[in-house]
Amino acid sequence: MEDKAIRKGLSVTAIVLIVISCLLISFNDAHEKLFGRESTLYGIPFIFAFAIPLIAILIVLTRYYNNTDTMDEMIGAVAVRYSIFGWLFVFVMRLAGAVFTAFFLDFYTSHSTLIYLLTNSFNVCVICTLCVALALKGLPKTKIEKKRLKFKQLFLLIMMMYGMAQIGSMMGMPLEMALSLPVAFAPSDGNALAGLQNSLLLTDHTLIRIITIGILPPIFEELIFRKFLIDRTIRHGEFISCAMSGIMFGLWHGNFQQFFYAFFVGVLFAFVYIRTGNVIYTMILHASMNLVTSSVTIELLAAFMKRAGINFDTGTIDPGIDEEVLLQAIIPIFLLIMLWVFILFGFQVAGFILLIVKRKNFKLVAREGEPGRKIILHKMTHSVAMWVFFTFALLRFITYYLPDFLALFFW
Repeated sequence: MEDKAIRKGLSVTAIVLIVISCLLISFNDAHEKLFGRESTLYGIPFIFAFAIPLIAILIVLTRYYNNTDTMDEMIGAVAVRYSIFGWLFVFVMRLAGAVFTAFFLDFYTSHSTLIYLLTNSFNVCVICTLCVALALKGLPKTKIEKKRLKFKQLFLLIMMMYGMAQIGSMMGMPLEMALSLPVAFAPSDGNALAGLQNSLLLTDHTLIRIITIGILPPIFEELIFRKFLIDRTIRHGEFISCAMSGIMFGLWHGNFQQFFYAFFVGVLFAFVYIRTGNVIYTMILHASMNLVTSSVTIELLAAFMKRAGINFDTGTIDPGIDEEVLLQAIIPIFLLIMLWVFILFGFQVAGFILLIVKRKNFKLVAREGEPGRKIILHKMTHSVAMWVFFTFALLRFITYYLPDFLALFFW
């Protein structure tokens, strides 16, 4: 009983510290939008002042959540350890940004997209993956029997994945558009197109973008959100494993544009891993989606913007470009983009239809004595330790949208 009170107290304290950190980060980012990147240095000490005791509390919590015999204990033990992963991800990205701003500001300003891609990839693939592996080391694992997938089955799964992603994107788009309105109506600083470049992760280093988006994250994110997670949750049933994997994966994307489709495909990936015991298949599925985005789609958009005379460095359109020459340059690439969109949409529709037809093949098997799904979801959503992770995920949502609102308010 005493341990339960201590765990609850520490978890609530962690949540409060996360909320304070979230507000500090949001105001700091809004300050950057108003006064420039170098102005963010003033807020870094305050953010770190709350980050240090927060990690100490999370480490202490792991000592109180070290048992996975019951579902409640397992949820708490996994959630606390993934909260450390959340803290590390945010802290490293902020620390890297502070270092580059303090010592390499001009280089950082001119190569911000490239630096973000490399820093984010190194953070997730090396630092965070090692952190999760070490944090989960003491929790018991369950070995899943390995089974093979035929090429035809894998191809059909890729089609269904695109169908699920399309539905998820359609669900998230209205929320994303509504929350992005302040940016659309904000006073222009003459560099809006450069901002568009950053949001699309456009860079001349195509190979680096493909590696850091299309290849490495699918490998290491599948280890973090599928293999590491499911190996330690499957002993309590397939449903709780798929639910935790999908929800945590979706939330961790940190914006509504990606949340719903990441949740849907996350559940699909979890199901595939549970049925095959081979994370290579989910890595292939994940990479097939990321590679399309990071290579073909973004390259076509980049080509269109360059042919339109857009200068990414200045965020302006070349005023001296001849309209007739402009049309001759952009019409072929525009038609190619429309063809690509049509192909993708057809693939997505076919995948969604296939998913409906094959839906009976995606049944989860309940274990003997496993509680009902409503009870499981209640356990997961009412766990104070899980809410520590949820708060970290919400921090990413809030710091993604709130700075624009704050900057617009104080503009």
